[in-house]
Amino acid sequence: YSIEDLAQLIHDCKAARVRVIVKLVSSEGIGTIAVGVAKAGADVINVAGNTGGTGAAAVTSLKYAGRSAEIGVAEVHQALCANGLRDKVLLRCSGAHQTGSDVIKSALLGADSFEFGTTALMMLKCVMAKNCNIKCPAGLTTNPEVFDGDPRAMAQYLLNIAHETRELLAELGLRSLREARGRSDLLQLLDHPSSVGKLDLRAMLTVVDEVHVENPVYLEKDYTLDDGWLTELRAALLDGGATQVHLGGGVILGNRNKTVGGQLAIDIERILNHELGDELPAAALRDDRGRAFFAPGTVQIETTGSAGLSFAAFCNDGIRMTHTGTCNDGVGKGAAGGEIIVRSPGGGSPERGGNVLIGNFALFGATGGRTFVEGAAGDRFAVRNSGATAVVEGVGDFACEYMTNGAVLNLGGFGKGVGNGMSGGFFYQYDPKGLLAGKASADSIMLGSIAGDDEQAAIHRDAVHLLLTWHAEATGSAKATWLLENWDTEYVNFVYGMPRALLQYQDADAILAAKPRKELVDELGSALVAHQVRKFKEDYRDGRSVLGGAIPAYGETDTETMFALLNNYTVLSAAQELALTKLPGVTDVSDPAVNKAVRNLLLTEDFFLTQKLLRYAREALSGYSDEALAVMVASKRVGDYKESLRRRDVKSMDSPGTYGWILHQDNKNQEKIGRLPGFEELFAQHALPDIAASAARTIETAS
Repeated sequence: YSIEDLAQLIHDCKAARVRVIVKLVSSEGIGTIAVGVAKAGADVINVAGNTGGTGAAAVTSLKYAGRSAEIGVAEVHQALCANGLRDKVLLRCSGAHQTGSDVIKSALLGADSFEFGTTALMMLKCVMAKNCNIKCPAGLTTNPEVFDGDPRAMAQYLLNIAHETRELLAELGLRSLREARGRSDLLQLLDHPSSVGKLDLRAMLTVVDEVHVENPVYLEKDYTLDDGWLTELRAALLDGGATQVHLGGGVILGNRNKTVGGQLAIDIERILNHELGDELPAAALRDDRGRAFFAPGTVQIETTGSAGLSFAAFCNDGIRMTHTGTCNDGVGKGAAGGEIIVRSPGGGSPERGGNVLIGNFALFGATGGRTFVEGAAGDRFAVRNSGATAVVEGVGDFACEYMTNGAVLNLGGFGKGVGNGMSGGFFYQYDPKGLLAGKASADSIMLGSIAGDDEQAAIHRDAVHLLLTWHAEATGSAKATWLLENWDTEYVNFVYGMPRALLQYQDADAILAAKPRKELVDELGSALVAHQVRKFKEDYRDGRSVLGGAIPAYGETDTETMFALLNNYTVLSAAQELALTKLPGVTDVSDPAVNKAVRNLLLTEDFFLTQKLLRYAREALSGYSDEALAVMVASKRVGDYKESLRRRDVKSMDSPGTYGWILHQDNKNQEKIGRLPGFEELFAQHALPDIAASAARTIETAS
């Protein structure tokens, strides 16, 4: 919303010890904006024009968005020079460079570096199909299996650009692109009888003297505390073999201490997974995917005072940050693990948890970990939370906005718009006065009492009790302790909020009410086919035996292995038949040309191949009732949800309500339809006649 906000974002990004690039669209007033961006701490300013653009962009954006990059580069260069900031940043231009002449022109207007996007892709055989996000025919953005470009072509192209650039510089009497920067006096405007329009672009060619500031003081990152803590951590955990280290010592923080702990969290991830070898320190663990992380509570950091923006941002596994005092906005931004504990310093409001301890948008974009606040928070608490668990004793407006996963328990007051745009996770509220229904976002979440007799209420009742216990242990909260002591009478005052989107997408009854039969069959059929093709494709691509070479025993029928073998043969047979139709005159499926065509069809998951197989899937589903189809769709979607959780990069997600929801839906689906038929059995039942016919034709051809 302002240059100050941008400065904080840049400071956060520099926690990863990287250079920060800010991309600006060439538009009216870009020079003034660029000056602010430079003052905010950017290392590179990238000026984008109105050419190029991703092939996934809307056609209207490609045609009508932005203006010429040359105008933007000239304006930014002149503004930075006039304000004494030209030496601070690199100016990068992405104006559809294609030749060395384009590079020279951009340099003369003020650019330091030059981007090649469209032309670089074309060197790799991009065909400009403009459907990068759907199915790239060249295999550059999707379908990497069909990519047959040669990176040497792009390397040679860039060498040619460099040679042409050098020759043009020599003609101009310049020794380097640095000498060419800003020499717009060497350019001239077009003057030709056939030119259209009378645009006055003379201001573009104004040469502005650079204002040099001796010993300038810039707004740069400040991670002094994190640097010192990293040294102590290395000595204790990596060199000393300790299993725990205490840092901070209650250091008093002020509002100038921004993003405290952010750089340390990222450094820990880098050290454990990219610097150390297979041998880990005593305090570290390794998960099933090979990621190393510290055990819970390994790194204990204690601070006091009034912390600045983004306290405990990017908190990682094994870190426990305990702050006694207040914090500014952005607490736990991007947290991926560990614990963030904010305790009340005392004084202020006489009510339990009545003090506002943290600012706005805490846990913005968090994906894991736990946060406990012994007081209230500002607006937009847990906005875009994607997996963190939090307990707080009061929130402002729009709590849990756009939340997609995780759990939030609020023990205090709340503002309007609770759960606005929420699509996942669960929100819990202590609501003895029954006010939540009037302030929650009714179009996004549904409310229910944890005091009910149904299975969902029991799940959320256990979840709330667990969160209260964690909160009391972490903060010593008087309010949480009182609620636990009076649980038998107070639990009836807790309300849970469940996203409507979660119900509509994963509950069989809601799916049945919202979707016609055709959509149910199409979704299930496409899932059946995708499962079969991808399974066979992976074995075929990697040169593995189908199903690991498994062979059914004599007389073994109607088993999962038998169904899977039949289905793999069905996919291969369909691909061979389709390949033969594309190769006139070829009848032998063992022909090398057929094998090449089959490989291409499988690896690209060819549309016509999937449509051919979709017939079997639709026939397999035709005998089921609408209710059964809805249950199978719900089961498939819950399965997809579990798979997405399994594949999460961040495993530290403690959301008892989410896991309870999954178990509840699985049980509900099982009760409704009994034994759900597997994908292998469903597909094989209706593909079997064609399998037999195809096998007979193959034998006949061979004989």
